[in-house]
Amino acid sequence: MSLRVRIRWLLVVSAACCVVLATLALYWVNLSLVETLTERNAERELEKVEATFLDQLSILRVRAQDWSQQPDHPPSNQGGLGYLDLMMELRGSSVVWNNGADKVSSPVFATLATRFDEQGCMPIWGVVKVEGRPLLFSTAVEMGCQAYLLGVWLDSDWMSYLSDRVGHALYVREVPESLKPVRGLTLTEGKQLLGRFPVPDFLGGNPLEVVVELPRDGYRSLQISVAVVGLILTLLAGLTVLVINYRIQPMLFGRLNLVHNAVRSIARGGALDQRVPVLGNDEIGALAEDFNAMVDSINHAQTQLADARRQAEEASQTKSQFLANISHEIRTPMTAILGYTELLRDGSLSQADQNRYLTIIQHNGDALLALINDVLDLSRIEAGQLHNEQRLFSVTELLDEVVDSLQLRAEEKQIDLRLDYLSTMPMTVCGDAFRLRQILVNLVGNAVKFTEEGHVQVRAGWSEAEQQLQVSVEDSGIGISEAEQQKIFQPFSQADASHSRRYTGTGLGLSIARQLARSQGGDISVFSELNKGSRFSLTMPLSEATEVDMRAAAAQQLPELAGTAMELKGRALLVEDNAVNRLFVRKVLEKSGMQVVEAEDGREACRYYAEDRFDLVVLDMQMPVMDGYETAQALRDRGFAGPILALTANVLAVDRQRCMDAGCDAFLGKPIRVKQLITVCAGLLAQPEIPEGVET
Repeated sequence: MSLRVRIRWLLVVSAACCVVLATLALYWVNLSLVETLTERNAERELEKVEATFLDQLSILRVRAQDWSQQPDHPPSNQGGLGYLDLMMELRGSSVVWNNGADKVSSPVFATLATRFDEQGCMPIWGVVKVEGRPLLFSTAVEMGCQAYLLGVWLDSDWMSYLSDRVGHALYVREVPESLKPVRGLTLTEGKQLLGRFPVPDFLGGNPLEVVVELPRDGYRSLQISVAVVGLILTLLAGLTVLVINYRIQPMLFGRLNLVHNAVRSIARGGALDQRVPVLGNDEIGALAEDFNAMVDSINHAQTQLADARRQAEEASQTKSQFLANISHEIRTPMTAILGYTELLRDGSLSQADQNRYLTIIQHNGDALLALINDVLDLSRIEAGQLHNEQRLFSVTELLDEVVDSLQLRAEEKQIDLRLDYLSTMPMTVCGDAFRLRQILVNLVGNAVKFTEEGHVQVRAGWSEAEQQLQVSVEDSGIGISEAEQQKIFQPFSQADASHSRRYTGTGLGLSIARQLARSQGGDISVFSELNKGSRFSLTMPLSEATEVDMRAAAAQQLPELAGTAMELKGRALLVEDNAVNRLFVRKVLEKSGMQVVEAEDGREACRYYAEDRFDLVVLDMQMPVMDGYETAQALRDRGFAGPILALTANVLAVDRQRCMDAGCDAFLGKPIRVKQLITVCAGLLAQPEIPEGVET
């Protein structure tokens, strides 16, 4: 059964119940009222009958008096109230009949005469039973002890006349033994209402009473009225049900149908742009508002899911492109390294060719190292493990060094690479010089890379108020479209695929550069027009160094050392599990003049230290059996006070700090360059406590 039918039946049943309850309530309320009115009417009718009865007695007395005054003219039978059944004279205790003696023969009249005489010839009246028949009589006294008596049989025609006059059936009876001789109303078993008033027997016999049959028409009228009212209520209730049913269709079901149609449409795959009109400030209106809010939420969630899916697909595509690019970037230098290594195996090469091939191999190895550093920097940034290392340096020297390092590449492409200072630069500042160099190399290198002809202009300025370095790199290269400018700072992204094919690269440089700048409170912005060139602007907060800072830095500087030809003296304990790396470090140190003892792990190194004396320990940190951290701690515990140089491929700041905490004095990250290794070792041997932070 549908909701529409159920509500319709609910209305019908509710209306019917209301009609029935209202009819019953009306009946019971009016029933008591009718009973009260019926009782009052019955009292009035009974009083009327009593008054009529007493009138008859009064008439009898008046006519008896008239007869006493005119003895020769006895009263005639006039009928109705003037009706007479008996007429007689009472002379003392004797009775003289005038009329009706032939109809009755009873000693009652003699008794009445005797009573009249005994009462001193005073007037008497009342009701007596004569041979079982009630007689209403009255007397009038003349002079002496003589009276005139008139009587009426109460069961005669006069009683019928009296009944017609009052409109109710009357009769006289002896009072039943079950009732008391009192005036009142009685309801018989047949629901007949009787009015009673007692009439004493003048001679003291059983009392009589006049009984009046009173109507109960009010009850029938009540039933008819209640039936009519019930019918009217039924019609009104039916009309009300029809009106409510008519109004509830658009007000309830029409609006619910709108919600239902929208829900069904969406459930069947319809668009989520459907809305239900809010047609009222009620529960259905609130339902429509909540439905619209739910659809908006679902639509927003689906939009977010679609955006997330699109971003995931773009990220997947970008990473796939990155893998392709990085594969190309790795294979290109590896081709040169492996190819020229095979050529070097040929002993017929001249010394010049050998030197040239070795230079090519070294350059391609540097390119691979730069690629690895970019990937590591990106992972550090994403992991939030990028740490800034503050030290004193000269901004002008760093800028000159960056521009000079790229000058040869610019000259090869016949590009004019210039550096201009827009303001006076501070001599020394404090900041992360390594990261600043990395950012500048990326910006200037990209400008040279993507410029085929024209110029690359580097402008640098210093804001004294903001203590900020401002560098702009402007080129006349290929430019970047406005749409692509939103992507170039995202990881693995380049301007477009055609540039990826024409210009090599992984798409990590600008993303890393901006993240590095922002990690130090700076930023990189870009302005570019396609085919007209680009301008990248760098802002980098730096603090100008004081004299105290510069003296402290000078005290911590290593002594000036010569190139790779410098000589080192003393004995070194080399602890390295990788035989290739161990051979390389051994050859470098021995060529520099040191005596080297090799150990494959930390346990073997501790044993050699117990048997010999060493001036320097070169320690790899990742080894089996006993790693470098445990080894450094064990050597310090055994009394070794000389310098320990840590070699590791883990080059994060936390890794370097961990090495220092284990007891090392200096830190070199792999891959190891010959000049760096010799310089650091010379510094360690020249001063027992080298400042922390020496690294590549």
